[in-house]
This record gives sequence, C-alpha cells and structure tokens, in this order.
Amino acid sequence: MNRTKAITTVLALVMTSTATFLSADEIAKKGGKKTAPPSDMLTPLYYLPADGNAFRIEVDRFIAAARKESFHQPLRNAAGKSPRFGMRRMGKFGAGKGPGGNKSHHAAVDFHVGNRETNVAMYAAHDGRASTVRDAPKYRQYLAISKNVVAENGDILGKIVTLYAHLDLDQDEAAGLAMNGKMVRKGELVSKHLYSGTRGGPHLHFEVRYYRPHDKGTETFYGFRFPGQPTDLTHESVAPWSYGYWNLKVGYGFADPRNHGVICY
Repeated sequence: MNRTKAITTVLALVMTSTATFLSADEIAKKGGKKTAPPSDMLTPLYYLPADGNAFRIEVDRFIAAARKESFHQPLRNAAGKSPRFGMRRMGKFGAGKGPGGNKSHHAAVDFHVGNRETNVAMYAAHDGRASTVRDAPKYRQYLAISKNVVAENGDILGKIVTLYAHLDLDQDEAAGLAMNGKMVRKGELVSKHLYSGTRGGPHLHFEVRYYRPHDKGTETFYGFRFPGQPTDLTHESVAPWSYGYWNLKVGYGFADPRNHGVICY
C-alpha cells in the first residue's frame, strides 16, 4: 500500500470510530439517540434457572432500590454545564469488544472530551466514600466512590460503586486534590486530570458496579482468563453478555449509567 493510500485509510478509520462532540445539555435537548431501552448486564447466576428464583428476586429487589439513586452527570459542574464530549461506538455500554468486535463486553461508557483534553474536571455521581487505586492492570489509575443501597426497612441490599478510570492521580494530588478515604457529596469535584497516555486517547472510563451486601466493594468479578487476571473468573458469560468470564460468588453485575439518569449519548 502506498503512503497516500495508507494515510487515507487511517483517516477513514478514525472518522468512523468517532462521534459528534456535544455537551450533556445539547444531548438532552436533542432527546438523545434513539436506541433500545438501556439494560444492566448481570452475573450469569441471575440467568441460570437451575439456581431457582431466589437469587433473581434478591437482585431485582436490589436494582429497584438502586435505580432510585439519580446520578450527577460526571462532567457537569456546579453551574450545570458540561464540556463537549464524544463517545465512540466501542465506548458505549455493552459495546462489542470480543473477537471480531461483535461480542458484548464493554461494561462502562467512555467520555472523550474536546480535542484529546486531559485537563478535565470530573464530579461525584453520588454521595459516598472515595478510594483511589494505582497500578491497576486494566485502568492504570482510578478513583472509586462506594455507597450502600438501603431498603425502606433499613436492610443493606448491596453497594453501588462508580469507577472513574484512566485518571492521572499524581497530577491531582500535586494540585492538592487527594481523595483517598474521603467522604464526598454528590456533585463534588473528585478529579481534574485524565491520563494522557491512555490507549485510544485520554478519556474517562465511567463504570457502575453493583455489589452484594457482604462484598467489600473492591473485588473484580468479571474479566478474561489470561496471566495476571483473577483465577476465580471461571464461568462464561450468558444472556446479554457473550464474552468474558465471571466469578459467581461476588457482585450482581454492571449498571448501564443511563439507568441512573446519566446523559451519555
């Protein structure tokens, strides 16, 4: 392939993998893209009839309570404004990232802000305790916010944990923004820097995990089987998932952020 043709091909691939950049307000005014109703992607145990209905009832009760938690849009500031962001096709919730790109896998949404911006303010989606993690195999550095989901009678049904991944925590802390162990309020500033070296360009990987009442809220319960990954990921995906492996003993699954009111696309 000659140089001109190669450049043309690369440009074409870039154009087809990107989306129009809009603010959250602009997306809301357009009514959002007409897509199928959002759905969560849950542990295979939820879909296995051999395990009876008790677990499904437990999960349904948790989700009904969890969805009452309306999130703050993670890029929206105190004045209600967000920067323009784009979301590539493979960055949407449940996007195909398996072999051939046609297997349901992506358990989050990826916000690309402006022209590869790294100085991006991000805000707490909900109240909770923040924790920071470095040297994570998939995300390098991320911040998590954890909150209990409580029934009307006071029972703890589980936990919501939101992950803000591909951050530059070193720059945050150098700027005086140290979040580890801090209790945060919905809408509070939690990070100001995306990592410039993230594959595919700097972006916020925003992930919502559902944990069970007795889980710590830090466990990995979905992934792939290769060296360095947890050895307890043994059960293949089923139902909406069609790629990857799960630990059936931990976690309820992942939430589509749109089920918590987050404007994404």
